[in-house]
Amino acid sequence: MPAASASNSNDRTAPLQQIINATQRVQELMAIHMQQKITNALPDQLEDTEDGQALINTIDDVFDIHTIAFQTVHDSKQETAEAKAAMDEKHVGLQNVMYEKRHLIEEILKCKSFRSVYQDVDLVPLEEFQSNAPTEYLQDQENPHQLMINRLKYEHQARISLKEQEEKLQAERLALIRENRKAQEKLDRFDKLLDDFVQASVPVENALLEEEKKALAIQED
Repeated sequence: MPAASASNSNDRTAPLQQIINATQRVQELMAIHMQQKITNALPDQLEDTEDGQALINTIDDVFDIHTIAFQTVHDSKQETAEAKAAMDEKHVGLQNVMYEKRHLIEEILKCKSFRSVYQDVDLVPLEEFQSNAPTEYLQDQENPHQLMINRLKYEHQARISLKEQEEKLQAERLALIRENRKAQEKLDRFDKLLDDFVQASVPVENALLEEEKKALAIQED
């Protein structure tokens, strides 16, 4: 037990011991008083004798000690209540800490079992990454976590570059399609002009054939 606790305990029990001692002294003096009464040796005034005055003083001491003991008991109850309240508060705090501990353990287990999207990302092979990645992505390769972050960053940049190339090629493809469509429209218009020209030349051709036939007929006559 700490020295302070032992001292407080002694302070609380001291009045009780004083009451016991005073009570024993009162009993002794009362025995003397009763003996004097039996033998008719009792003085007219109790305080006139040394034992009588001692009895009165001892009874007064008992009352004083009783008051002190009552206050001591009251203080002890108050201290006990305060200690119990403090202990209850600490118990609640401990319960909260244990709850937080369980919660953190559950969260850690969730994190360990969590399957992130990056685990399904089809990354470029490590050798290709180490050969082609910029210098800033090749730092701290001994750290698996940092290495994975760097590979994901490189993959992200590489896919952005590929996406830009794809969009550029797609734009060029659409431009070629538009140019081909325009060229096709020109060819279609030219074909129509040729068809119209052919159709328009049929009467002329027929007329020439008729003239040629007439000329041949005249020659035969």
